[in-house]
Amino acid sequence: MKGNHHKLIIGGNNIRQKFLKYLNNRIMKNQITRKILAVLITAVFILLFTPLISSCLREPDFGDLTICGEIDMATFAPLEIKNSFDIGVEKIFATIKVSGTRAEDTWRFIWINEDTGDVIADSTNSYSKEGSRYMEGYLSNYIVPGQEGGIIGEPGSYRVNFYHNDQFINSASFIIEYPELEITGVVLSREIDESGQPADTTENFYQDDIIYTLLSLNCKIKDETVGIKWYRGEDELLGEKEFTVDKNYYLPDYIVFMISNDKLWPFDNYRIEVFHNDVLYGEYRFKVVEGEIPDAAFNSGNKYQNEEYKFFIIYPDEWKFEEEKNEKGLKINFIPDSDNIGVAIHMWVLKEGYFPSEEKDYSDFADEMLSDVVDSSEAAEVHKSESTEEIGDITYKDINYHYQGENKDGWDVDLIFINKSSMLYLLINVSDIYYQEFADKIYKKMLYSLSFD
Repeated sequence: MKGNHHKLIIGGNNIRQKFLKYLNNRIMKNQITRKILAVLITAVFILLFTPLISSCLREPDFGDLTICGEIDMATFAPLEIKNSFDIGVEKIFATIKVSGTRAEDTWRFIWINEDTGDVIADSTNSYSKEGSRYMEGYLSNYIVPGQEGGIIGEPGSYRVNFYHNDQFINSASFIIEYPELEITGVVLSREIDESGQPADTTENFYQDDIIYTLLSLNCKIKDETVGIKWYRGEDELLGEKEFTVDKNYYLPDYIVFMISNDKLWPFDNYRIEVFHNDVLYGEYRFKVVEGEIPDAAFNSGNKYQNEEYKFFIIYPDEWKFEEEKNEKGLKINFIPDSDNIGVAIHMWVLKEGYFPSEEKDYSDFADEMLSDVVDSSEAAEVHKSESTEEIGDITYKDINYHYQGENKDGWDVDLIFINKSSMLYLLINVSDIYYQEFADKIYKKMLYSLSFD
């Protein structure tokens, strides 16, 4: 039975996703879940007998075949006698008292699933390897799961048949009970590993985090449902999701709900309600807090160079780039090493005739570029500033747009205009407010590295 990830997206606009269609939504693969193998039973036998010295020929005698959960390790007599076991039972014994059997006689235990008719274990041997004495005592045989963390068998009815010298002697029955699905725990994590286990449990998340809500289950039972609802504060419902099990799975496992936001999470307190079959199981709280973002490194000497357009520029370690050429000129997209980084940096080179000829018109040109991606309802709150700067012998114009947002969930855009050799070189920096300082350091270092042939 495979578990499922559920990606829950909270509505909203994201300027980075609109701006040049740069950032892609994360797609999570279904959780990798252990699969129950076909029942594989390991048969182990324990023999303890007292030899009887007698010159008389004896007939073998057998007691009742008994199913139990434990045996006396000194006498091998049955303890915890019962015929019903939980699905997680680790060992089931079948014990019978015998007397008058000869050492060379053979015994046999056959364990059968009565619902399917399958033989799940078949054990046979002689009573003793030593001589031809008569034997007396308890003979015990037991079964265990066929693999670590597995189960002995599917829920249902079972029977054990005992044979002496291939002659049927006695049988006993037992059942492995059908389990009830139980939520055994709830964990919130910033990450999960390849097997779908929590890898960074926490109650404090950052604005760009995915909140993985992992429900630990003792098993999965078909048609049972689990679900979550998540709230900002106490009463602002942000979303909900439910999962219905489509196949029985009798080992412990996780159901993973992945909660993400198409904008940065506002700083605040949040809570998650967990349900089983529409009945509230529990409530779990988390906070969105401000985190530290380490600066990007420029140690690898990554350099983009273009001989046709006569320039080069460095970019951060582990980042990649994509380029596109058309009749207007050249576009390069510099791509962060993680989809979670809310930054987009681009370099455009526009040929003459595809950009304003006068520097005073750059402002209107920038407005037109931004109008396609800015929500008109935000326009009044967008702060625009312009400045003219110099780097060595290069003069450039910087036009900045800043939208703080209601809860520091806005964005920041810088457009750097450099007119040189009848072409316009345009460096574009787009970031979430959360990543603004991080992005500013990157694009400024790239700008200062820009060199023309």
